[in-house]
Amino acid sequence: ALTWENLKTSGVSLRALKHSSAAVGDNIYVFGGILDGIVRDDLLMFNTVSMTWTPIKTSGHLPPARCNHTFAVVSEQIYLFGGCSADDSFYKEVHVLSTAKMKWKVPLYMGIPPAPRHGHTAFIIHSHVRVCVWGGREGKGGREDREDERRMGGCMMGDGSSLDPLIWPLSIIPADTLIFAPTKIPNIKYELSESPFPIRMEAFHHVQSTDHRDFTTARNEALNMIHKAFAMLDEGFQKLDCEKSKLGQAAVALQYEREAYNTHHQKQQQELQEMLERHKVQNEAWLRARAEENDRERKELCKLREEVLLEQERLKEEQKNIQKRSEHLLSIMQQFKGM
Repeated sequence: ALTWENLKTSGVSLRALKHSSAAVGDNIYVFGGILDGIVRDDLLMFNTVSMTWTPIKTSGHLPPARCNHTFAVVSEQIYLFGGCSADDSFYKEVHVLSTAKMKWKVPLYMGIPPAPRHGHTAFIIHSHVRVCVWGGREGKGGREDREDERRMGGCMMGDGSSLDPLIWPLSIIPADTLIFAPTKIPNIKYELSESPFPIRMEAFHHVQSTDHRDFTTARNEALNMIHKAFAMLDEGFQKLDCEKSKLGQAAVALQYEREAYNTHHQKQQQELQEMLERHKVQNEAWLRARAEENDRERKELCKLREEVLLEQERLKEEQKNIQKRSEHLLSIMQQFKGM
């Protein structure tokens, strides 16, 4: 039997209304909603093992605050679509959260995306790994989709592997690019039991008036959107060509500047080399002059030394002669004293 149980949890508990949630592994991720009249943009994670709520800090292209949006899980990625902002504007961008990196991104897409909406539903077709978006409202007055708008509003997002290759050749689809494609609604009616709530007559008359609907308006709107898409592509290619031209001009200017710098650098190097050569020649000449002068002074000192040595020898000879004469005179004086 199915039984409800009130669990005891810990951490920062969830209080916001009109949020969206998705389960990945043992964790449940909850984003956005309304709390005390304020639209939120925080992300909470509830771990079903530890029964703990944890605020999650993410990076990348963060989605704005919103409510009444949808989550859809593909592998470890959560796809966010639609929703309503605080100023009652509605979103049609797709944000993807990688639960492995906790990083948001806005993927590229091809095709015609559904109109901005809130209060819709989204689910996964696992056999083709496609996200289906269905229904919802387009205004804060609560006007529900008409039958032709609902047919246009239903769409699928995927990588193009299950789409018609004649319309969407896989060779022209860049990596990580979403493909929007309108869904085919089967013409099947189901017998429903009487609703316990009163039926709005204006809605009933409106459904009756669409029995013989004309798809010309939807086709024209689709063609208009296609023309706008191609016009945006043409404008983008023109901007790309303009940027490419500017980049080419900048590259040429940079090449000229580089050549001028190289020429100036080579000139400076040549002048520096010539200056070094001049200083080298001057220094060598000065060193040779000093060496010659030192040689002359050394020769003169050697000559003076020889003269001093000769003078010393002469003085020694004279001293010996004087000593001999002194001895001779002393001997003569002694002879006189003896007489």
